[in-house]
Amino acid sequence: MPVWKHQPQLDSLAASLQSWFETDLGRVVLDVEQRILEARLADSFGYHLLQLSANNNLDLYGDCRVQRCFKAGPIVPEQTCDRFVRCSFEELPFETDSIDIALVHHVPEFSADPHAVLRELYRVIVPHGRVILIGFNPWSPFGVRMAMGRWRQGSIWRNHFFSAARMNDWLQLLGFATESIEYGFHRLPLHRGAQWPGAAQGGNIWSRHWPFGGIYTITAVKQVSKFIPMKPRWGHARPVLAPLSAAKPSIRLVQKRAGMQ
Repeated sequence: MPVWKHQPQLDSLAASLQSWFETDLGRVVLDVEQRILEARLADSFGYHLLQLSANNNLDLYGDCRVQRCFKAGPIVPEQTCDRFVRCSFEELPFETDSIDIALVHHVPEFSADPHAVLRELYRVIVPHGRVILIGFNPWSPFGVRMAMGRWRQGSIWRNHFFSAARMNDWLQLLGFATESIEYGFHRLPLHRGAQWPGAAQGGNIWSRHWPFGGIYTITAVKQVSKFIPMKPRWGHARPVLAPLSAAKPSIRLVQKRAGMQ
C-alpha cells in the first residue's frame, strides 16, 4: 500500500518526463549529471550494474568497467533493449546481494513508496556495494521552479521534495555509509540560460560542495555488521567435577560423643 497518497503514478508522468529531458534545459541538467556520474564510476568495478531511472530511454552508465550493465523499471524503453527487466521499483526481481552498483536516477521522488525503493536497493546490493542516487534539490532555484510548477494542471513537478540531507538520513538508517554528496547545476533554471556558453559544465571542485545546486548526487556503500561465529568445541571432553572428600568431625565432637557412651 503506497504511503505517499498524493503522488501520481509514474506511468502518467513518464512521457512528460522523457519530453522534458529532451528540452534545452533538460539536456543541460542531464549533461551535468552524466559528468558527475563519469567521475563516480571511474573507480567502480564489479559484475552487475543496475540502472533505475524515471526515464528508461537514458543510458547513464556509459563506458564503465562493470562487466554487465542493465536497466529495470515499469516503463519499457522506446528503443529495443535486450538488457531491460520490466518490474516495479518497489519490488525488484533480483536475488539478495546480487548487484554491485545501482544507479538511481530521480526514482524515489517520483515513486509512490520511496521507502520501499530504498529497502529493495539495500536488499539486492552486495555487501560493500555502491548506490549512486541522483535527485532534484528542493533547496535551490530549481526547487523553487518545481514548487511553482506543481500547481499547474498536468505538470510533471508533482514529485516529492526530498533534500540531500533527508535522503542521506534514510540511507544511513538502512545501513549505508555515505562516501560523498555532490551538487551540480548552480544556475537559474531557465531555458534561455541553458544555451549560454559553459552551461553544461559541472563546475569546479569547490562548487560541487555548494548545497544550492539544482541536482545532488549521493554515493553510499552498503555496510554489513561484523559477526564472529562461536565455534563449538566438539573435540574437547566435558569437564568432570572433582570428587569431594567427606568432612572429618572435629576433635571436640569426638570427645563429646566418647563422654556420652
